[in-house]
Amino acid sequence: MQGYTVGAPPGLLRVFRVLSLITAIANAGGNVLLLLFHRPIFALLGVPPPIDVPSFAFVSGFSFTIGVLAFLIFRATQVSTDLLVTGIVAKSIYSLFTFYFYTIGELHWLYRFFGIWDGVFALIFFFFLIYLVSPDLNVLNAGAILPGAERARGRSALLLYYSLTGNGQVAMQHVKEGLLRKGYAVDEKVVEAEEPLFRFPLSWRRFWRITFRAVFRRPAAIKPLGIPADHAYDLIVVECQTWFIGMAAPMEAVFEEPANRAIFRGRDVATVHVCRGLWRRTQAMTIRWLNRCDAHVVGARAYSNPGWEPARLFSLFIFLGTARECYPRWLCGWFLQRQRLSEDKLAGLVRFGEALGERPCPGEPATLTGEVSG
Repeated sequence: MQGYTVGAPPGLLRVFRVLSLITAIANAGGNVLLLLFHRPIFALLGVPPPIDVPSFAFVSGFSFTIGVLAFLIFRATQVSTDLLVTGIVAKSIYSLFTFYFYTIGELHWLYRFFGIWDGVFALIFFFFLIYLVSPDLNVLNAGAILPGAERARGRSALLLYYSLTGNGQVAMQHVKEGLLRKGYAVDEKVVEAEEPLFRFPLSWRRFWRITFRAVFRRPAAIKPLGIPADHAYDLIVVECQTWFIGMAAPMEAVFEEPANRAIFRGRDVATVHVCRGLWRRTQAMTIRWLNRCDAHVVGARAYSNPGWEPARLFSLFIFLGTARECYPRWLCGWFLQRQRLSEDKLAGLVRFGEALGERPCPGEPATLTGEVSG
């Protein structure tokens, strides 16, 4: 990756700095106002006065400190990784304590709002941290195809993927089309979950079970891949879905099995990620697993379904439960969103396959395809 200095995209950097300034003003300025004028403010909003004033002052002071921290992040965003980690921890603590007190008793909506605010910004800080600590991902997502490993190329590729709803499978068929155009022989290996939990469509019970497991990164049981370590493939393309801002459990299980890691060692590997929203953490997790397997990552693409939030999220829930897109039909288009990648993104995956088939040899400079993730 020499010669590339791709950091956070300028547009994203501007948005993040604005958000950091907003939460700095809200946390620091808002808590100064509360400390000085909490009686009239609480009376106006119907909030019960604090019973323990010293504890109230401590919590307000803690939140004020978080605001100052956010302002420091705003001032030096690109070099604030340590401050971002501190901010994530601090805002998460405040949000979790708010949730705890909400569960054990009545909590006024104002305090709930404060907790939700800090929880949202903990996630915002976390996602931007991924950008700052993963410059290699920025290079790949900018469209770079990196030189391959120093080994013979038999022009034989393996597509390794898991697809619950079929979206990932369609994406990989388009990558395959591109590779075939460049003279590659392509085999496919579909990861199969052994647990009946992972079946589509999902009942609400199974949906929440999968969500719970995804939050705590609980592994899944999969059938043996049956791929020997000395296979003849010179290129492996790995596809992974996003489950609750992380890797799909069956794909993560591929890497958690030590015997499977030799499949990737010393091989050129590219990644494809499809999702209905956020994909950055999933991509980072997949590529870090490949790094630990001593794979040679040469390219990456990630695409999300078209649409706007929160309509796309509600559309996903309905699709997972019914296996029907845009149901009911009268809501389709203006609210319910399609659950498949758009034609232009599928065409981009064909071009990605072609670029992988023509990836640079060792010692040659990386190429930029002009295709970017999004």
